[in-house]
Amino acid sequence: MATYKVIIMGKEYVLTSEENKDYTERLAAALDKRIKDMRARFSSLSITDCAVLTALDCMDELGQSNRNIDNIRTQIKDYVDDAGRARNQATAAQREIKMLRERVEQLEKELAERTNFSAMDNVGEAVSAEDILRGDIKAAIGETSEPEEAHADNTAQKKSIQDSPYMRSYEQAMNRRPVDGAAGGARFGGNDQGNNK
Repeated sequence: MATYKVIIMGKEYVLTSEENKDYTERLAAALDKRIKDMRARFSSLSITDCAVLTALDCMDELGQSNRNIDNIRTQIKDYVDDAGRARNQATAAQREIKMLRERVEQLEKELAERTNFSAMDNVGEAVSAEDILRGDIKAAIGETSEPEEAHADNTAQKKSIQDSPYMRSYEQAMNRRPVDGAAGGARFGGNDQGNNK
């Protein structure tokens, strides 16, 4: 500790302080000024009374400063607590985000597998439907082609009959036959008359 001499209200005081000389002298000068200001305001008061009132003002300012410090400390504590809660919430949110991402990846994988499986089923169904449709078409063609084949066979048979020599002789004989009865009577009249004779 160091010893310093200071002057307050014209009187010298010897102080022992842990602070340095400059700080101690500035502190003594500030106190001297405040006592003088108090003496100027209340000229009827003694130096001792002015010193006491100045000390009360200093104590009041100290108390207010301490209260402000306490308020600041409380606010800082609240800020620290809020920051801690926010950090915990952020950590929990990150964990939840990670879980959700993993869930999304799992669902996307399942969806891809189901989509591929469904596509394979659709291909199988499409092939089956195509086969069924082809079979129906073949069946329909088979049903309509049988009469056509029968008609073609009948036409061929008719043509072969018409082209046969017997059919041609029959047609020639039919073409020489008279159309009406009168012509027929004239044709066979000579024989009838001969029979009458």
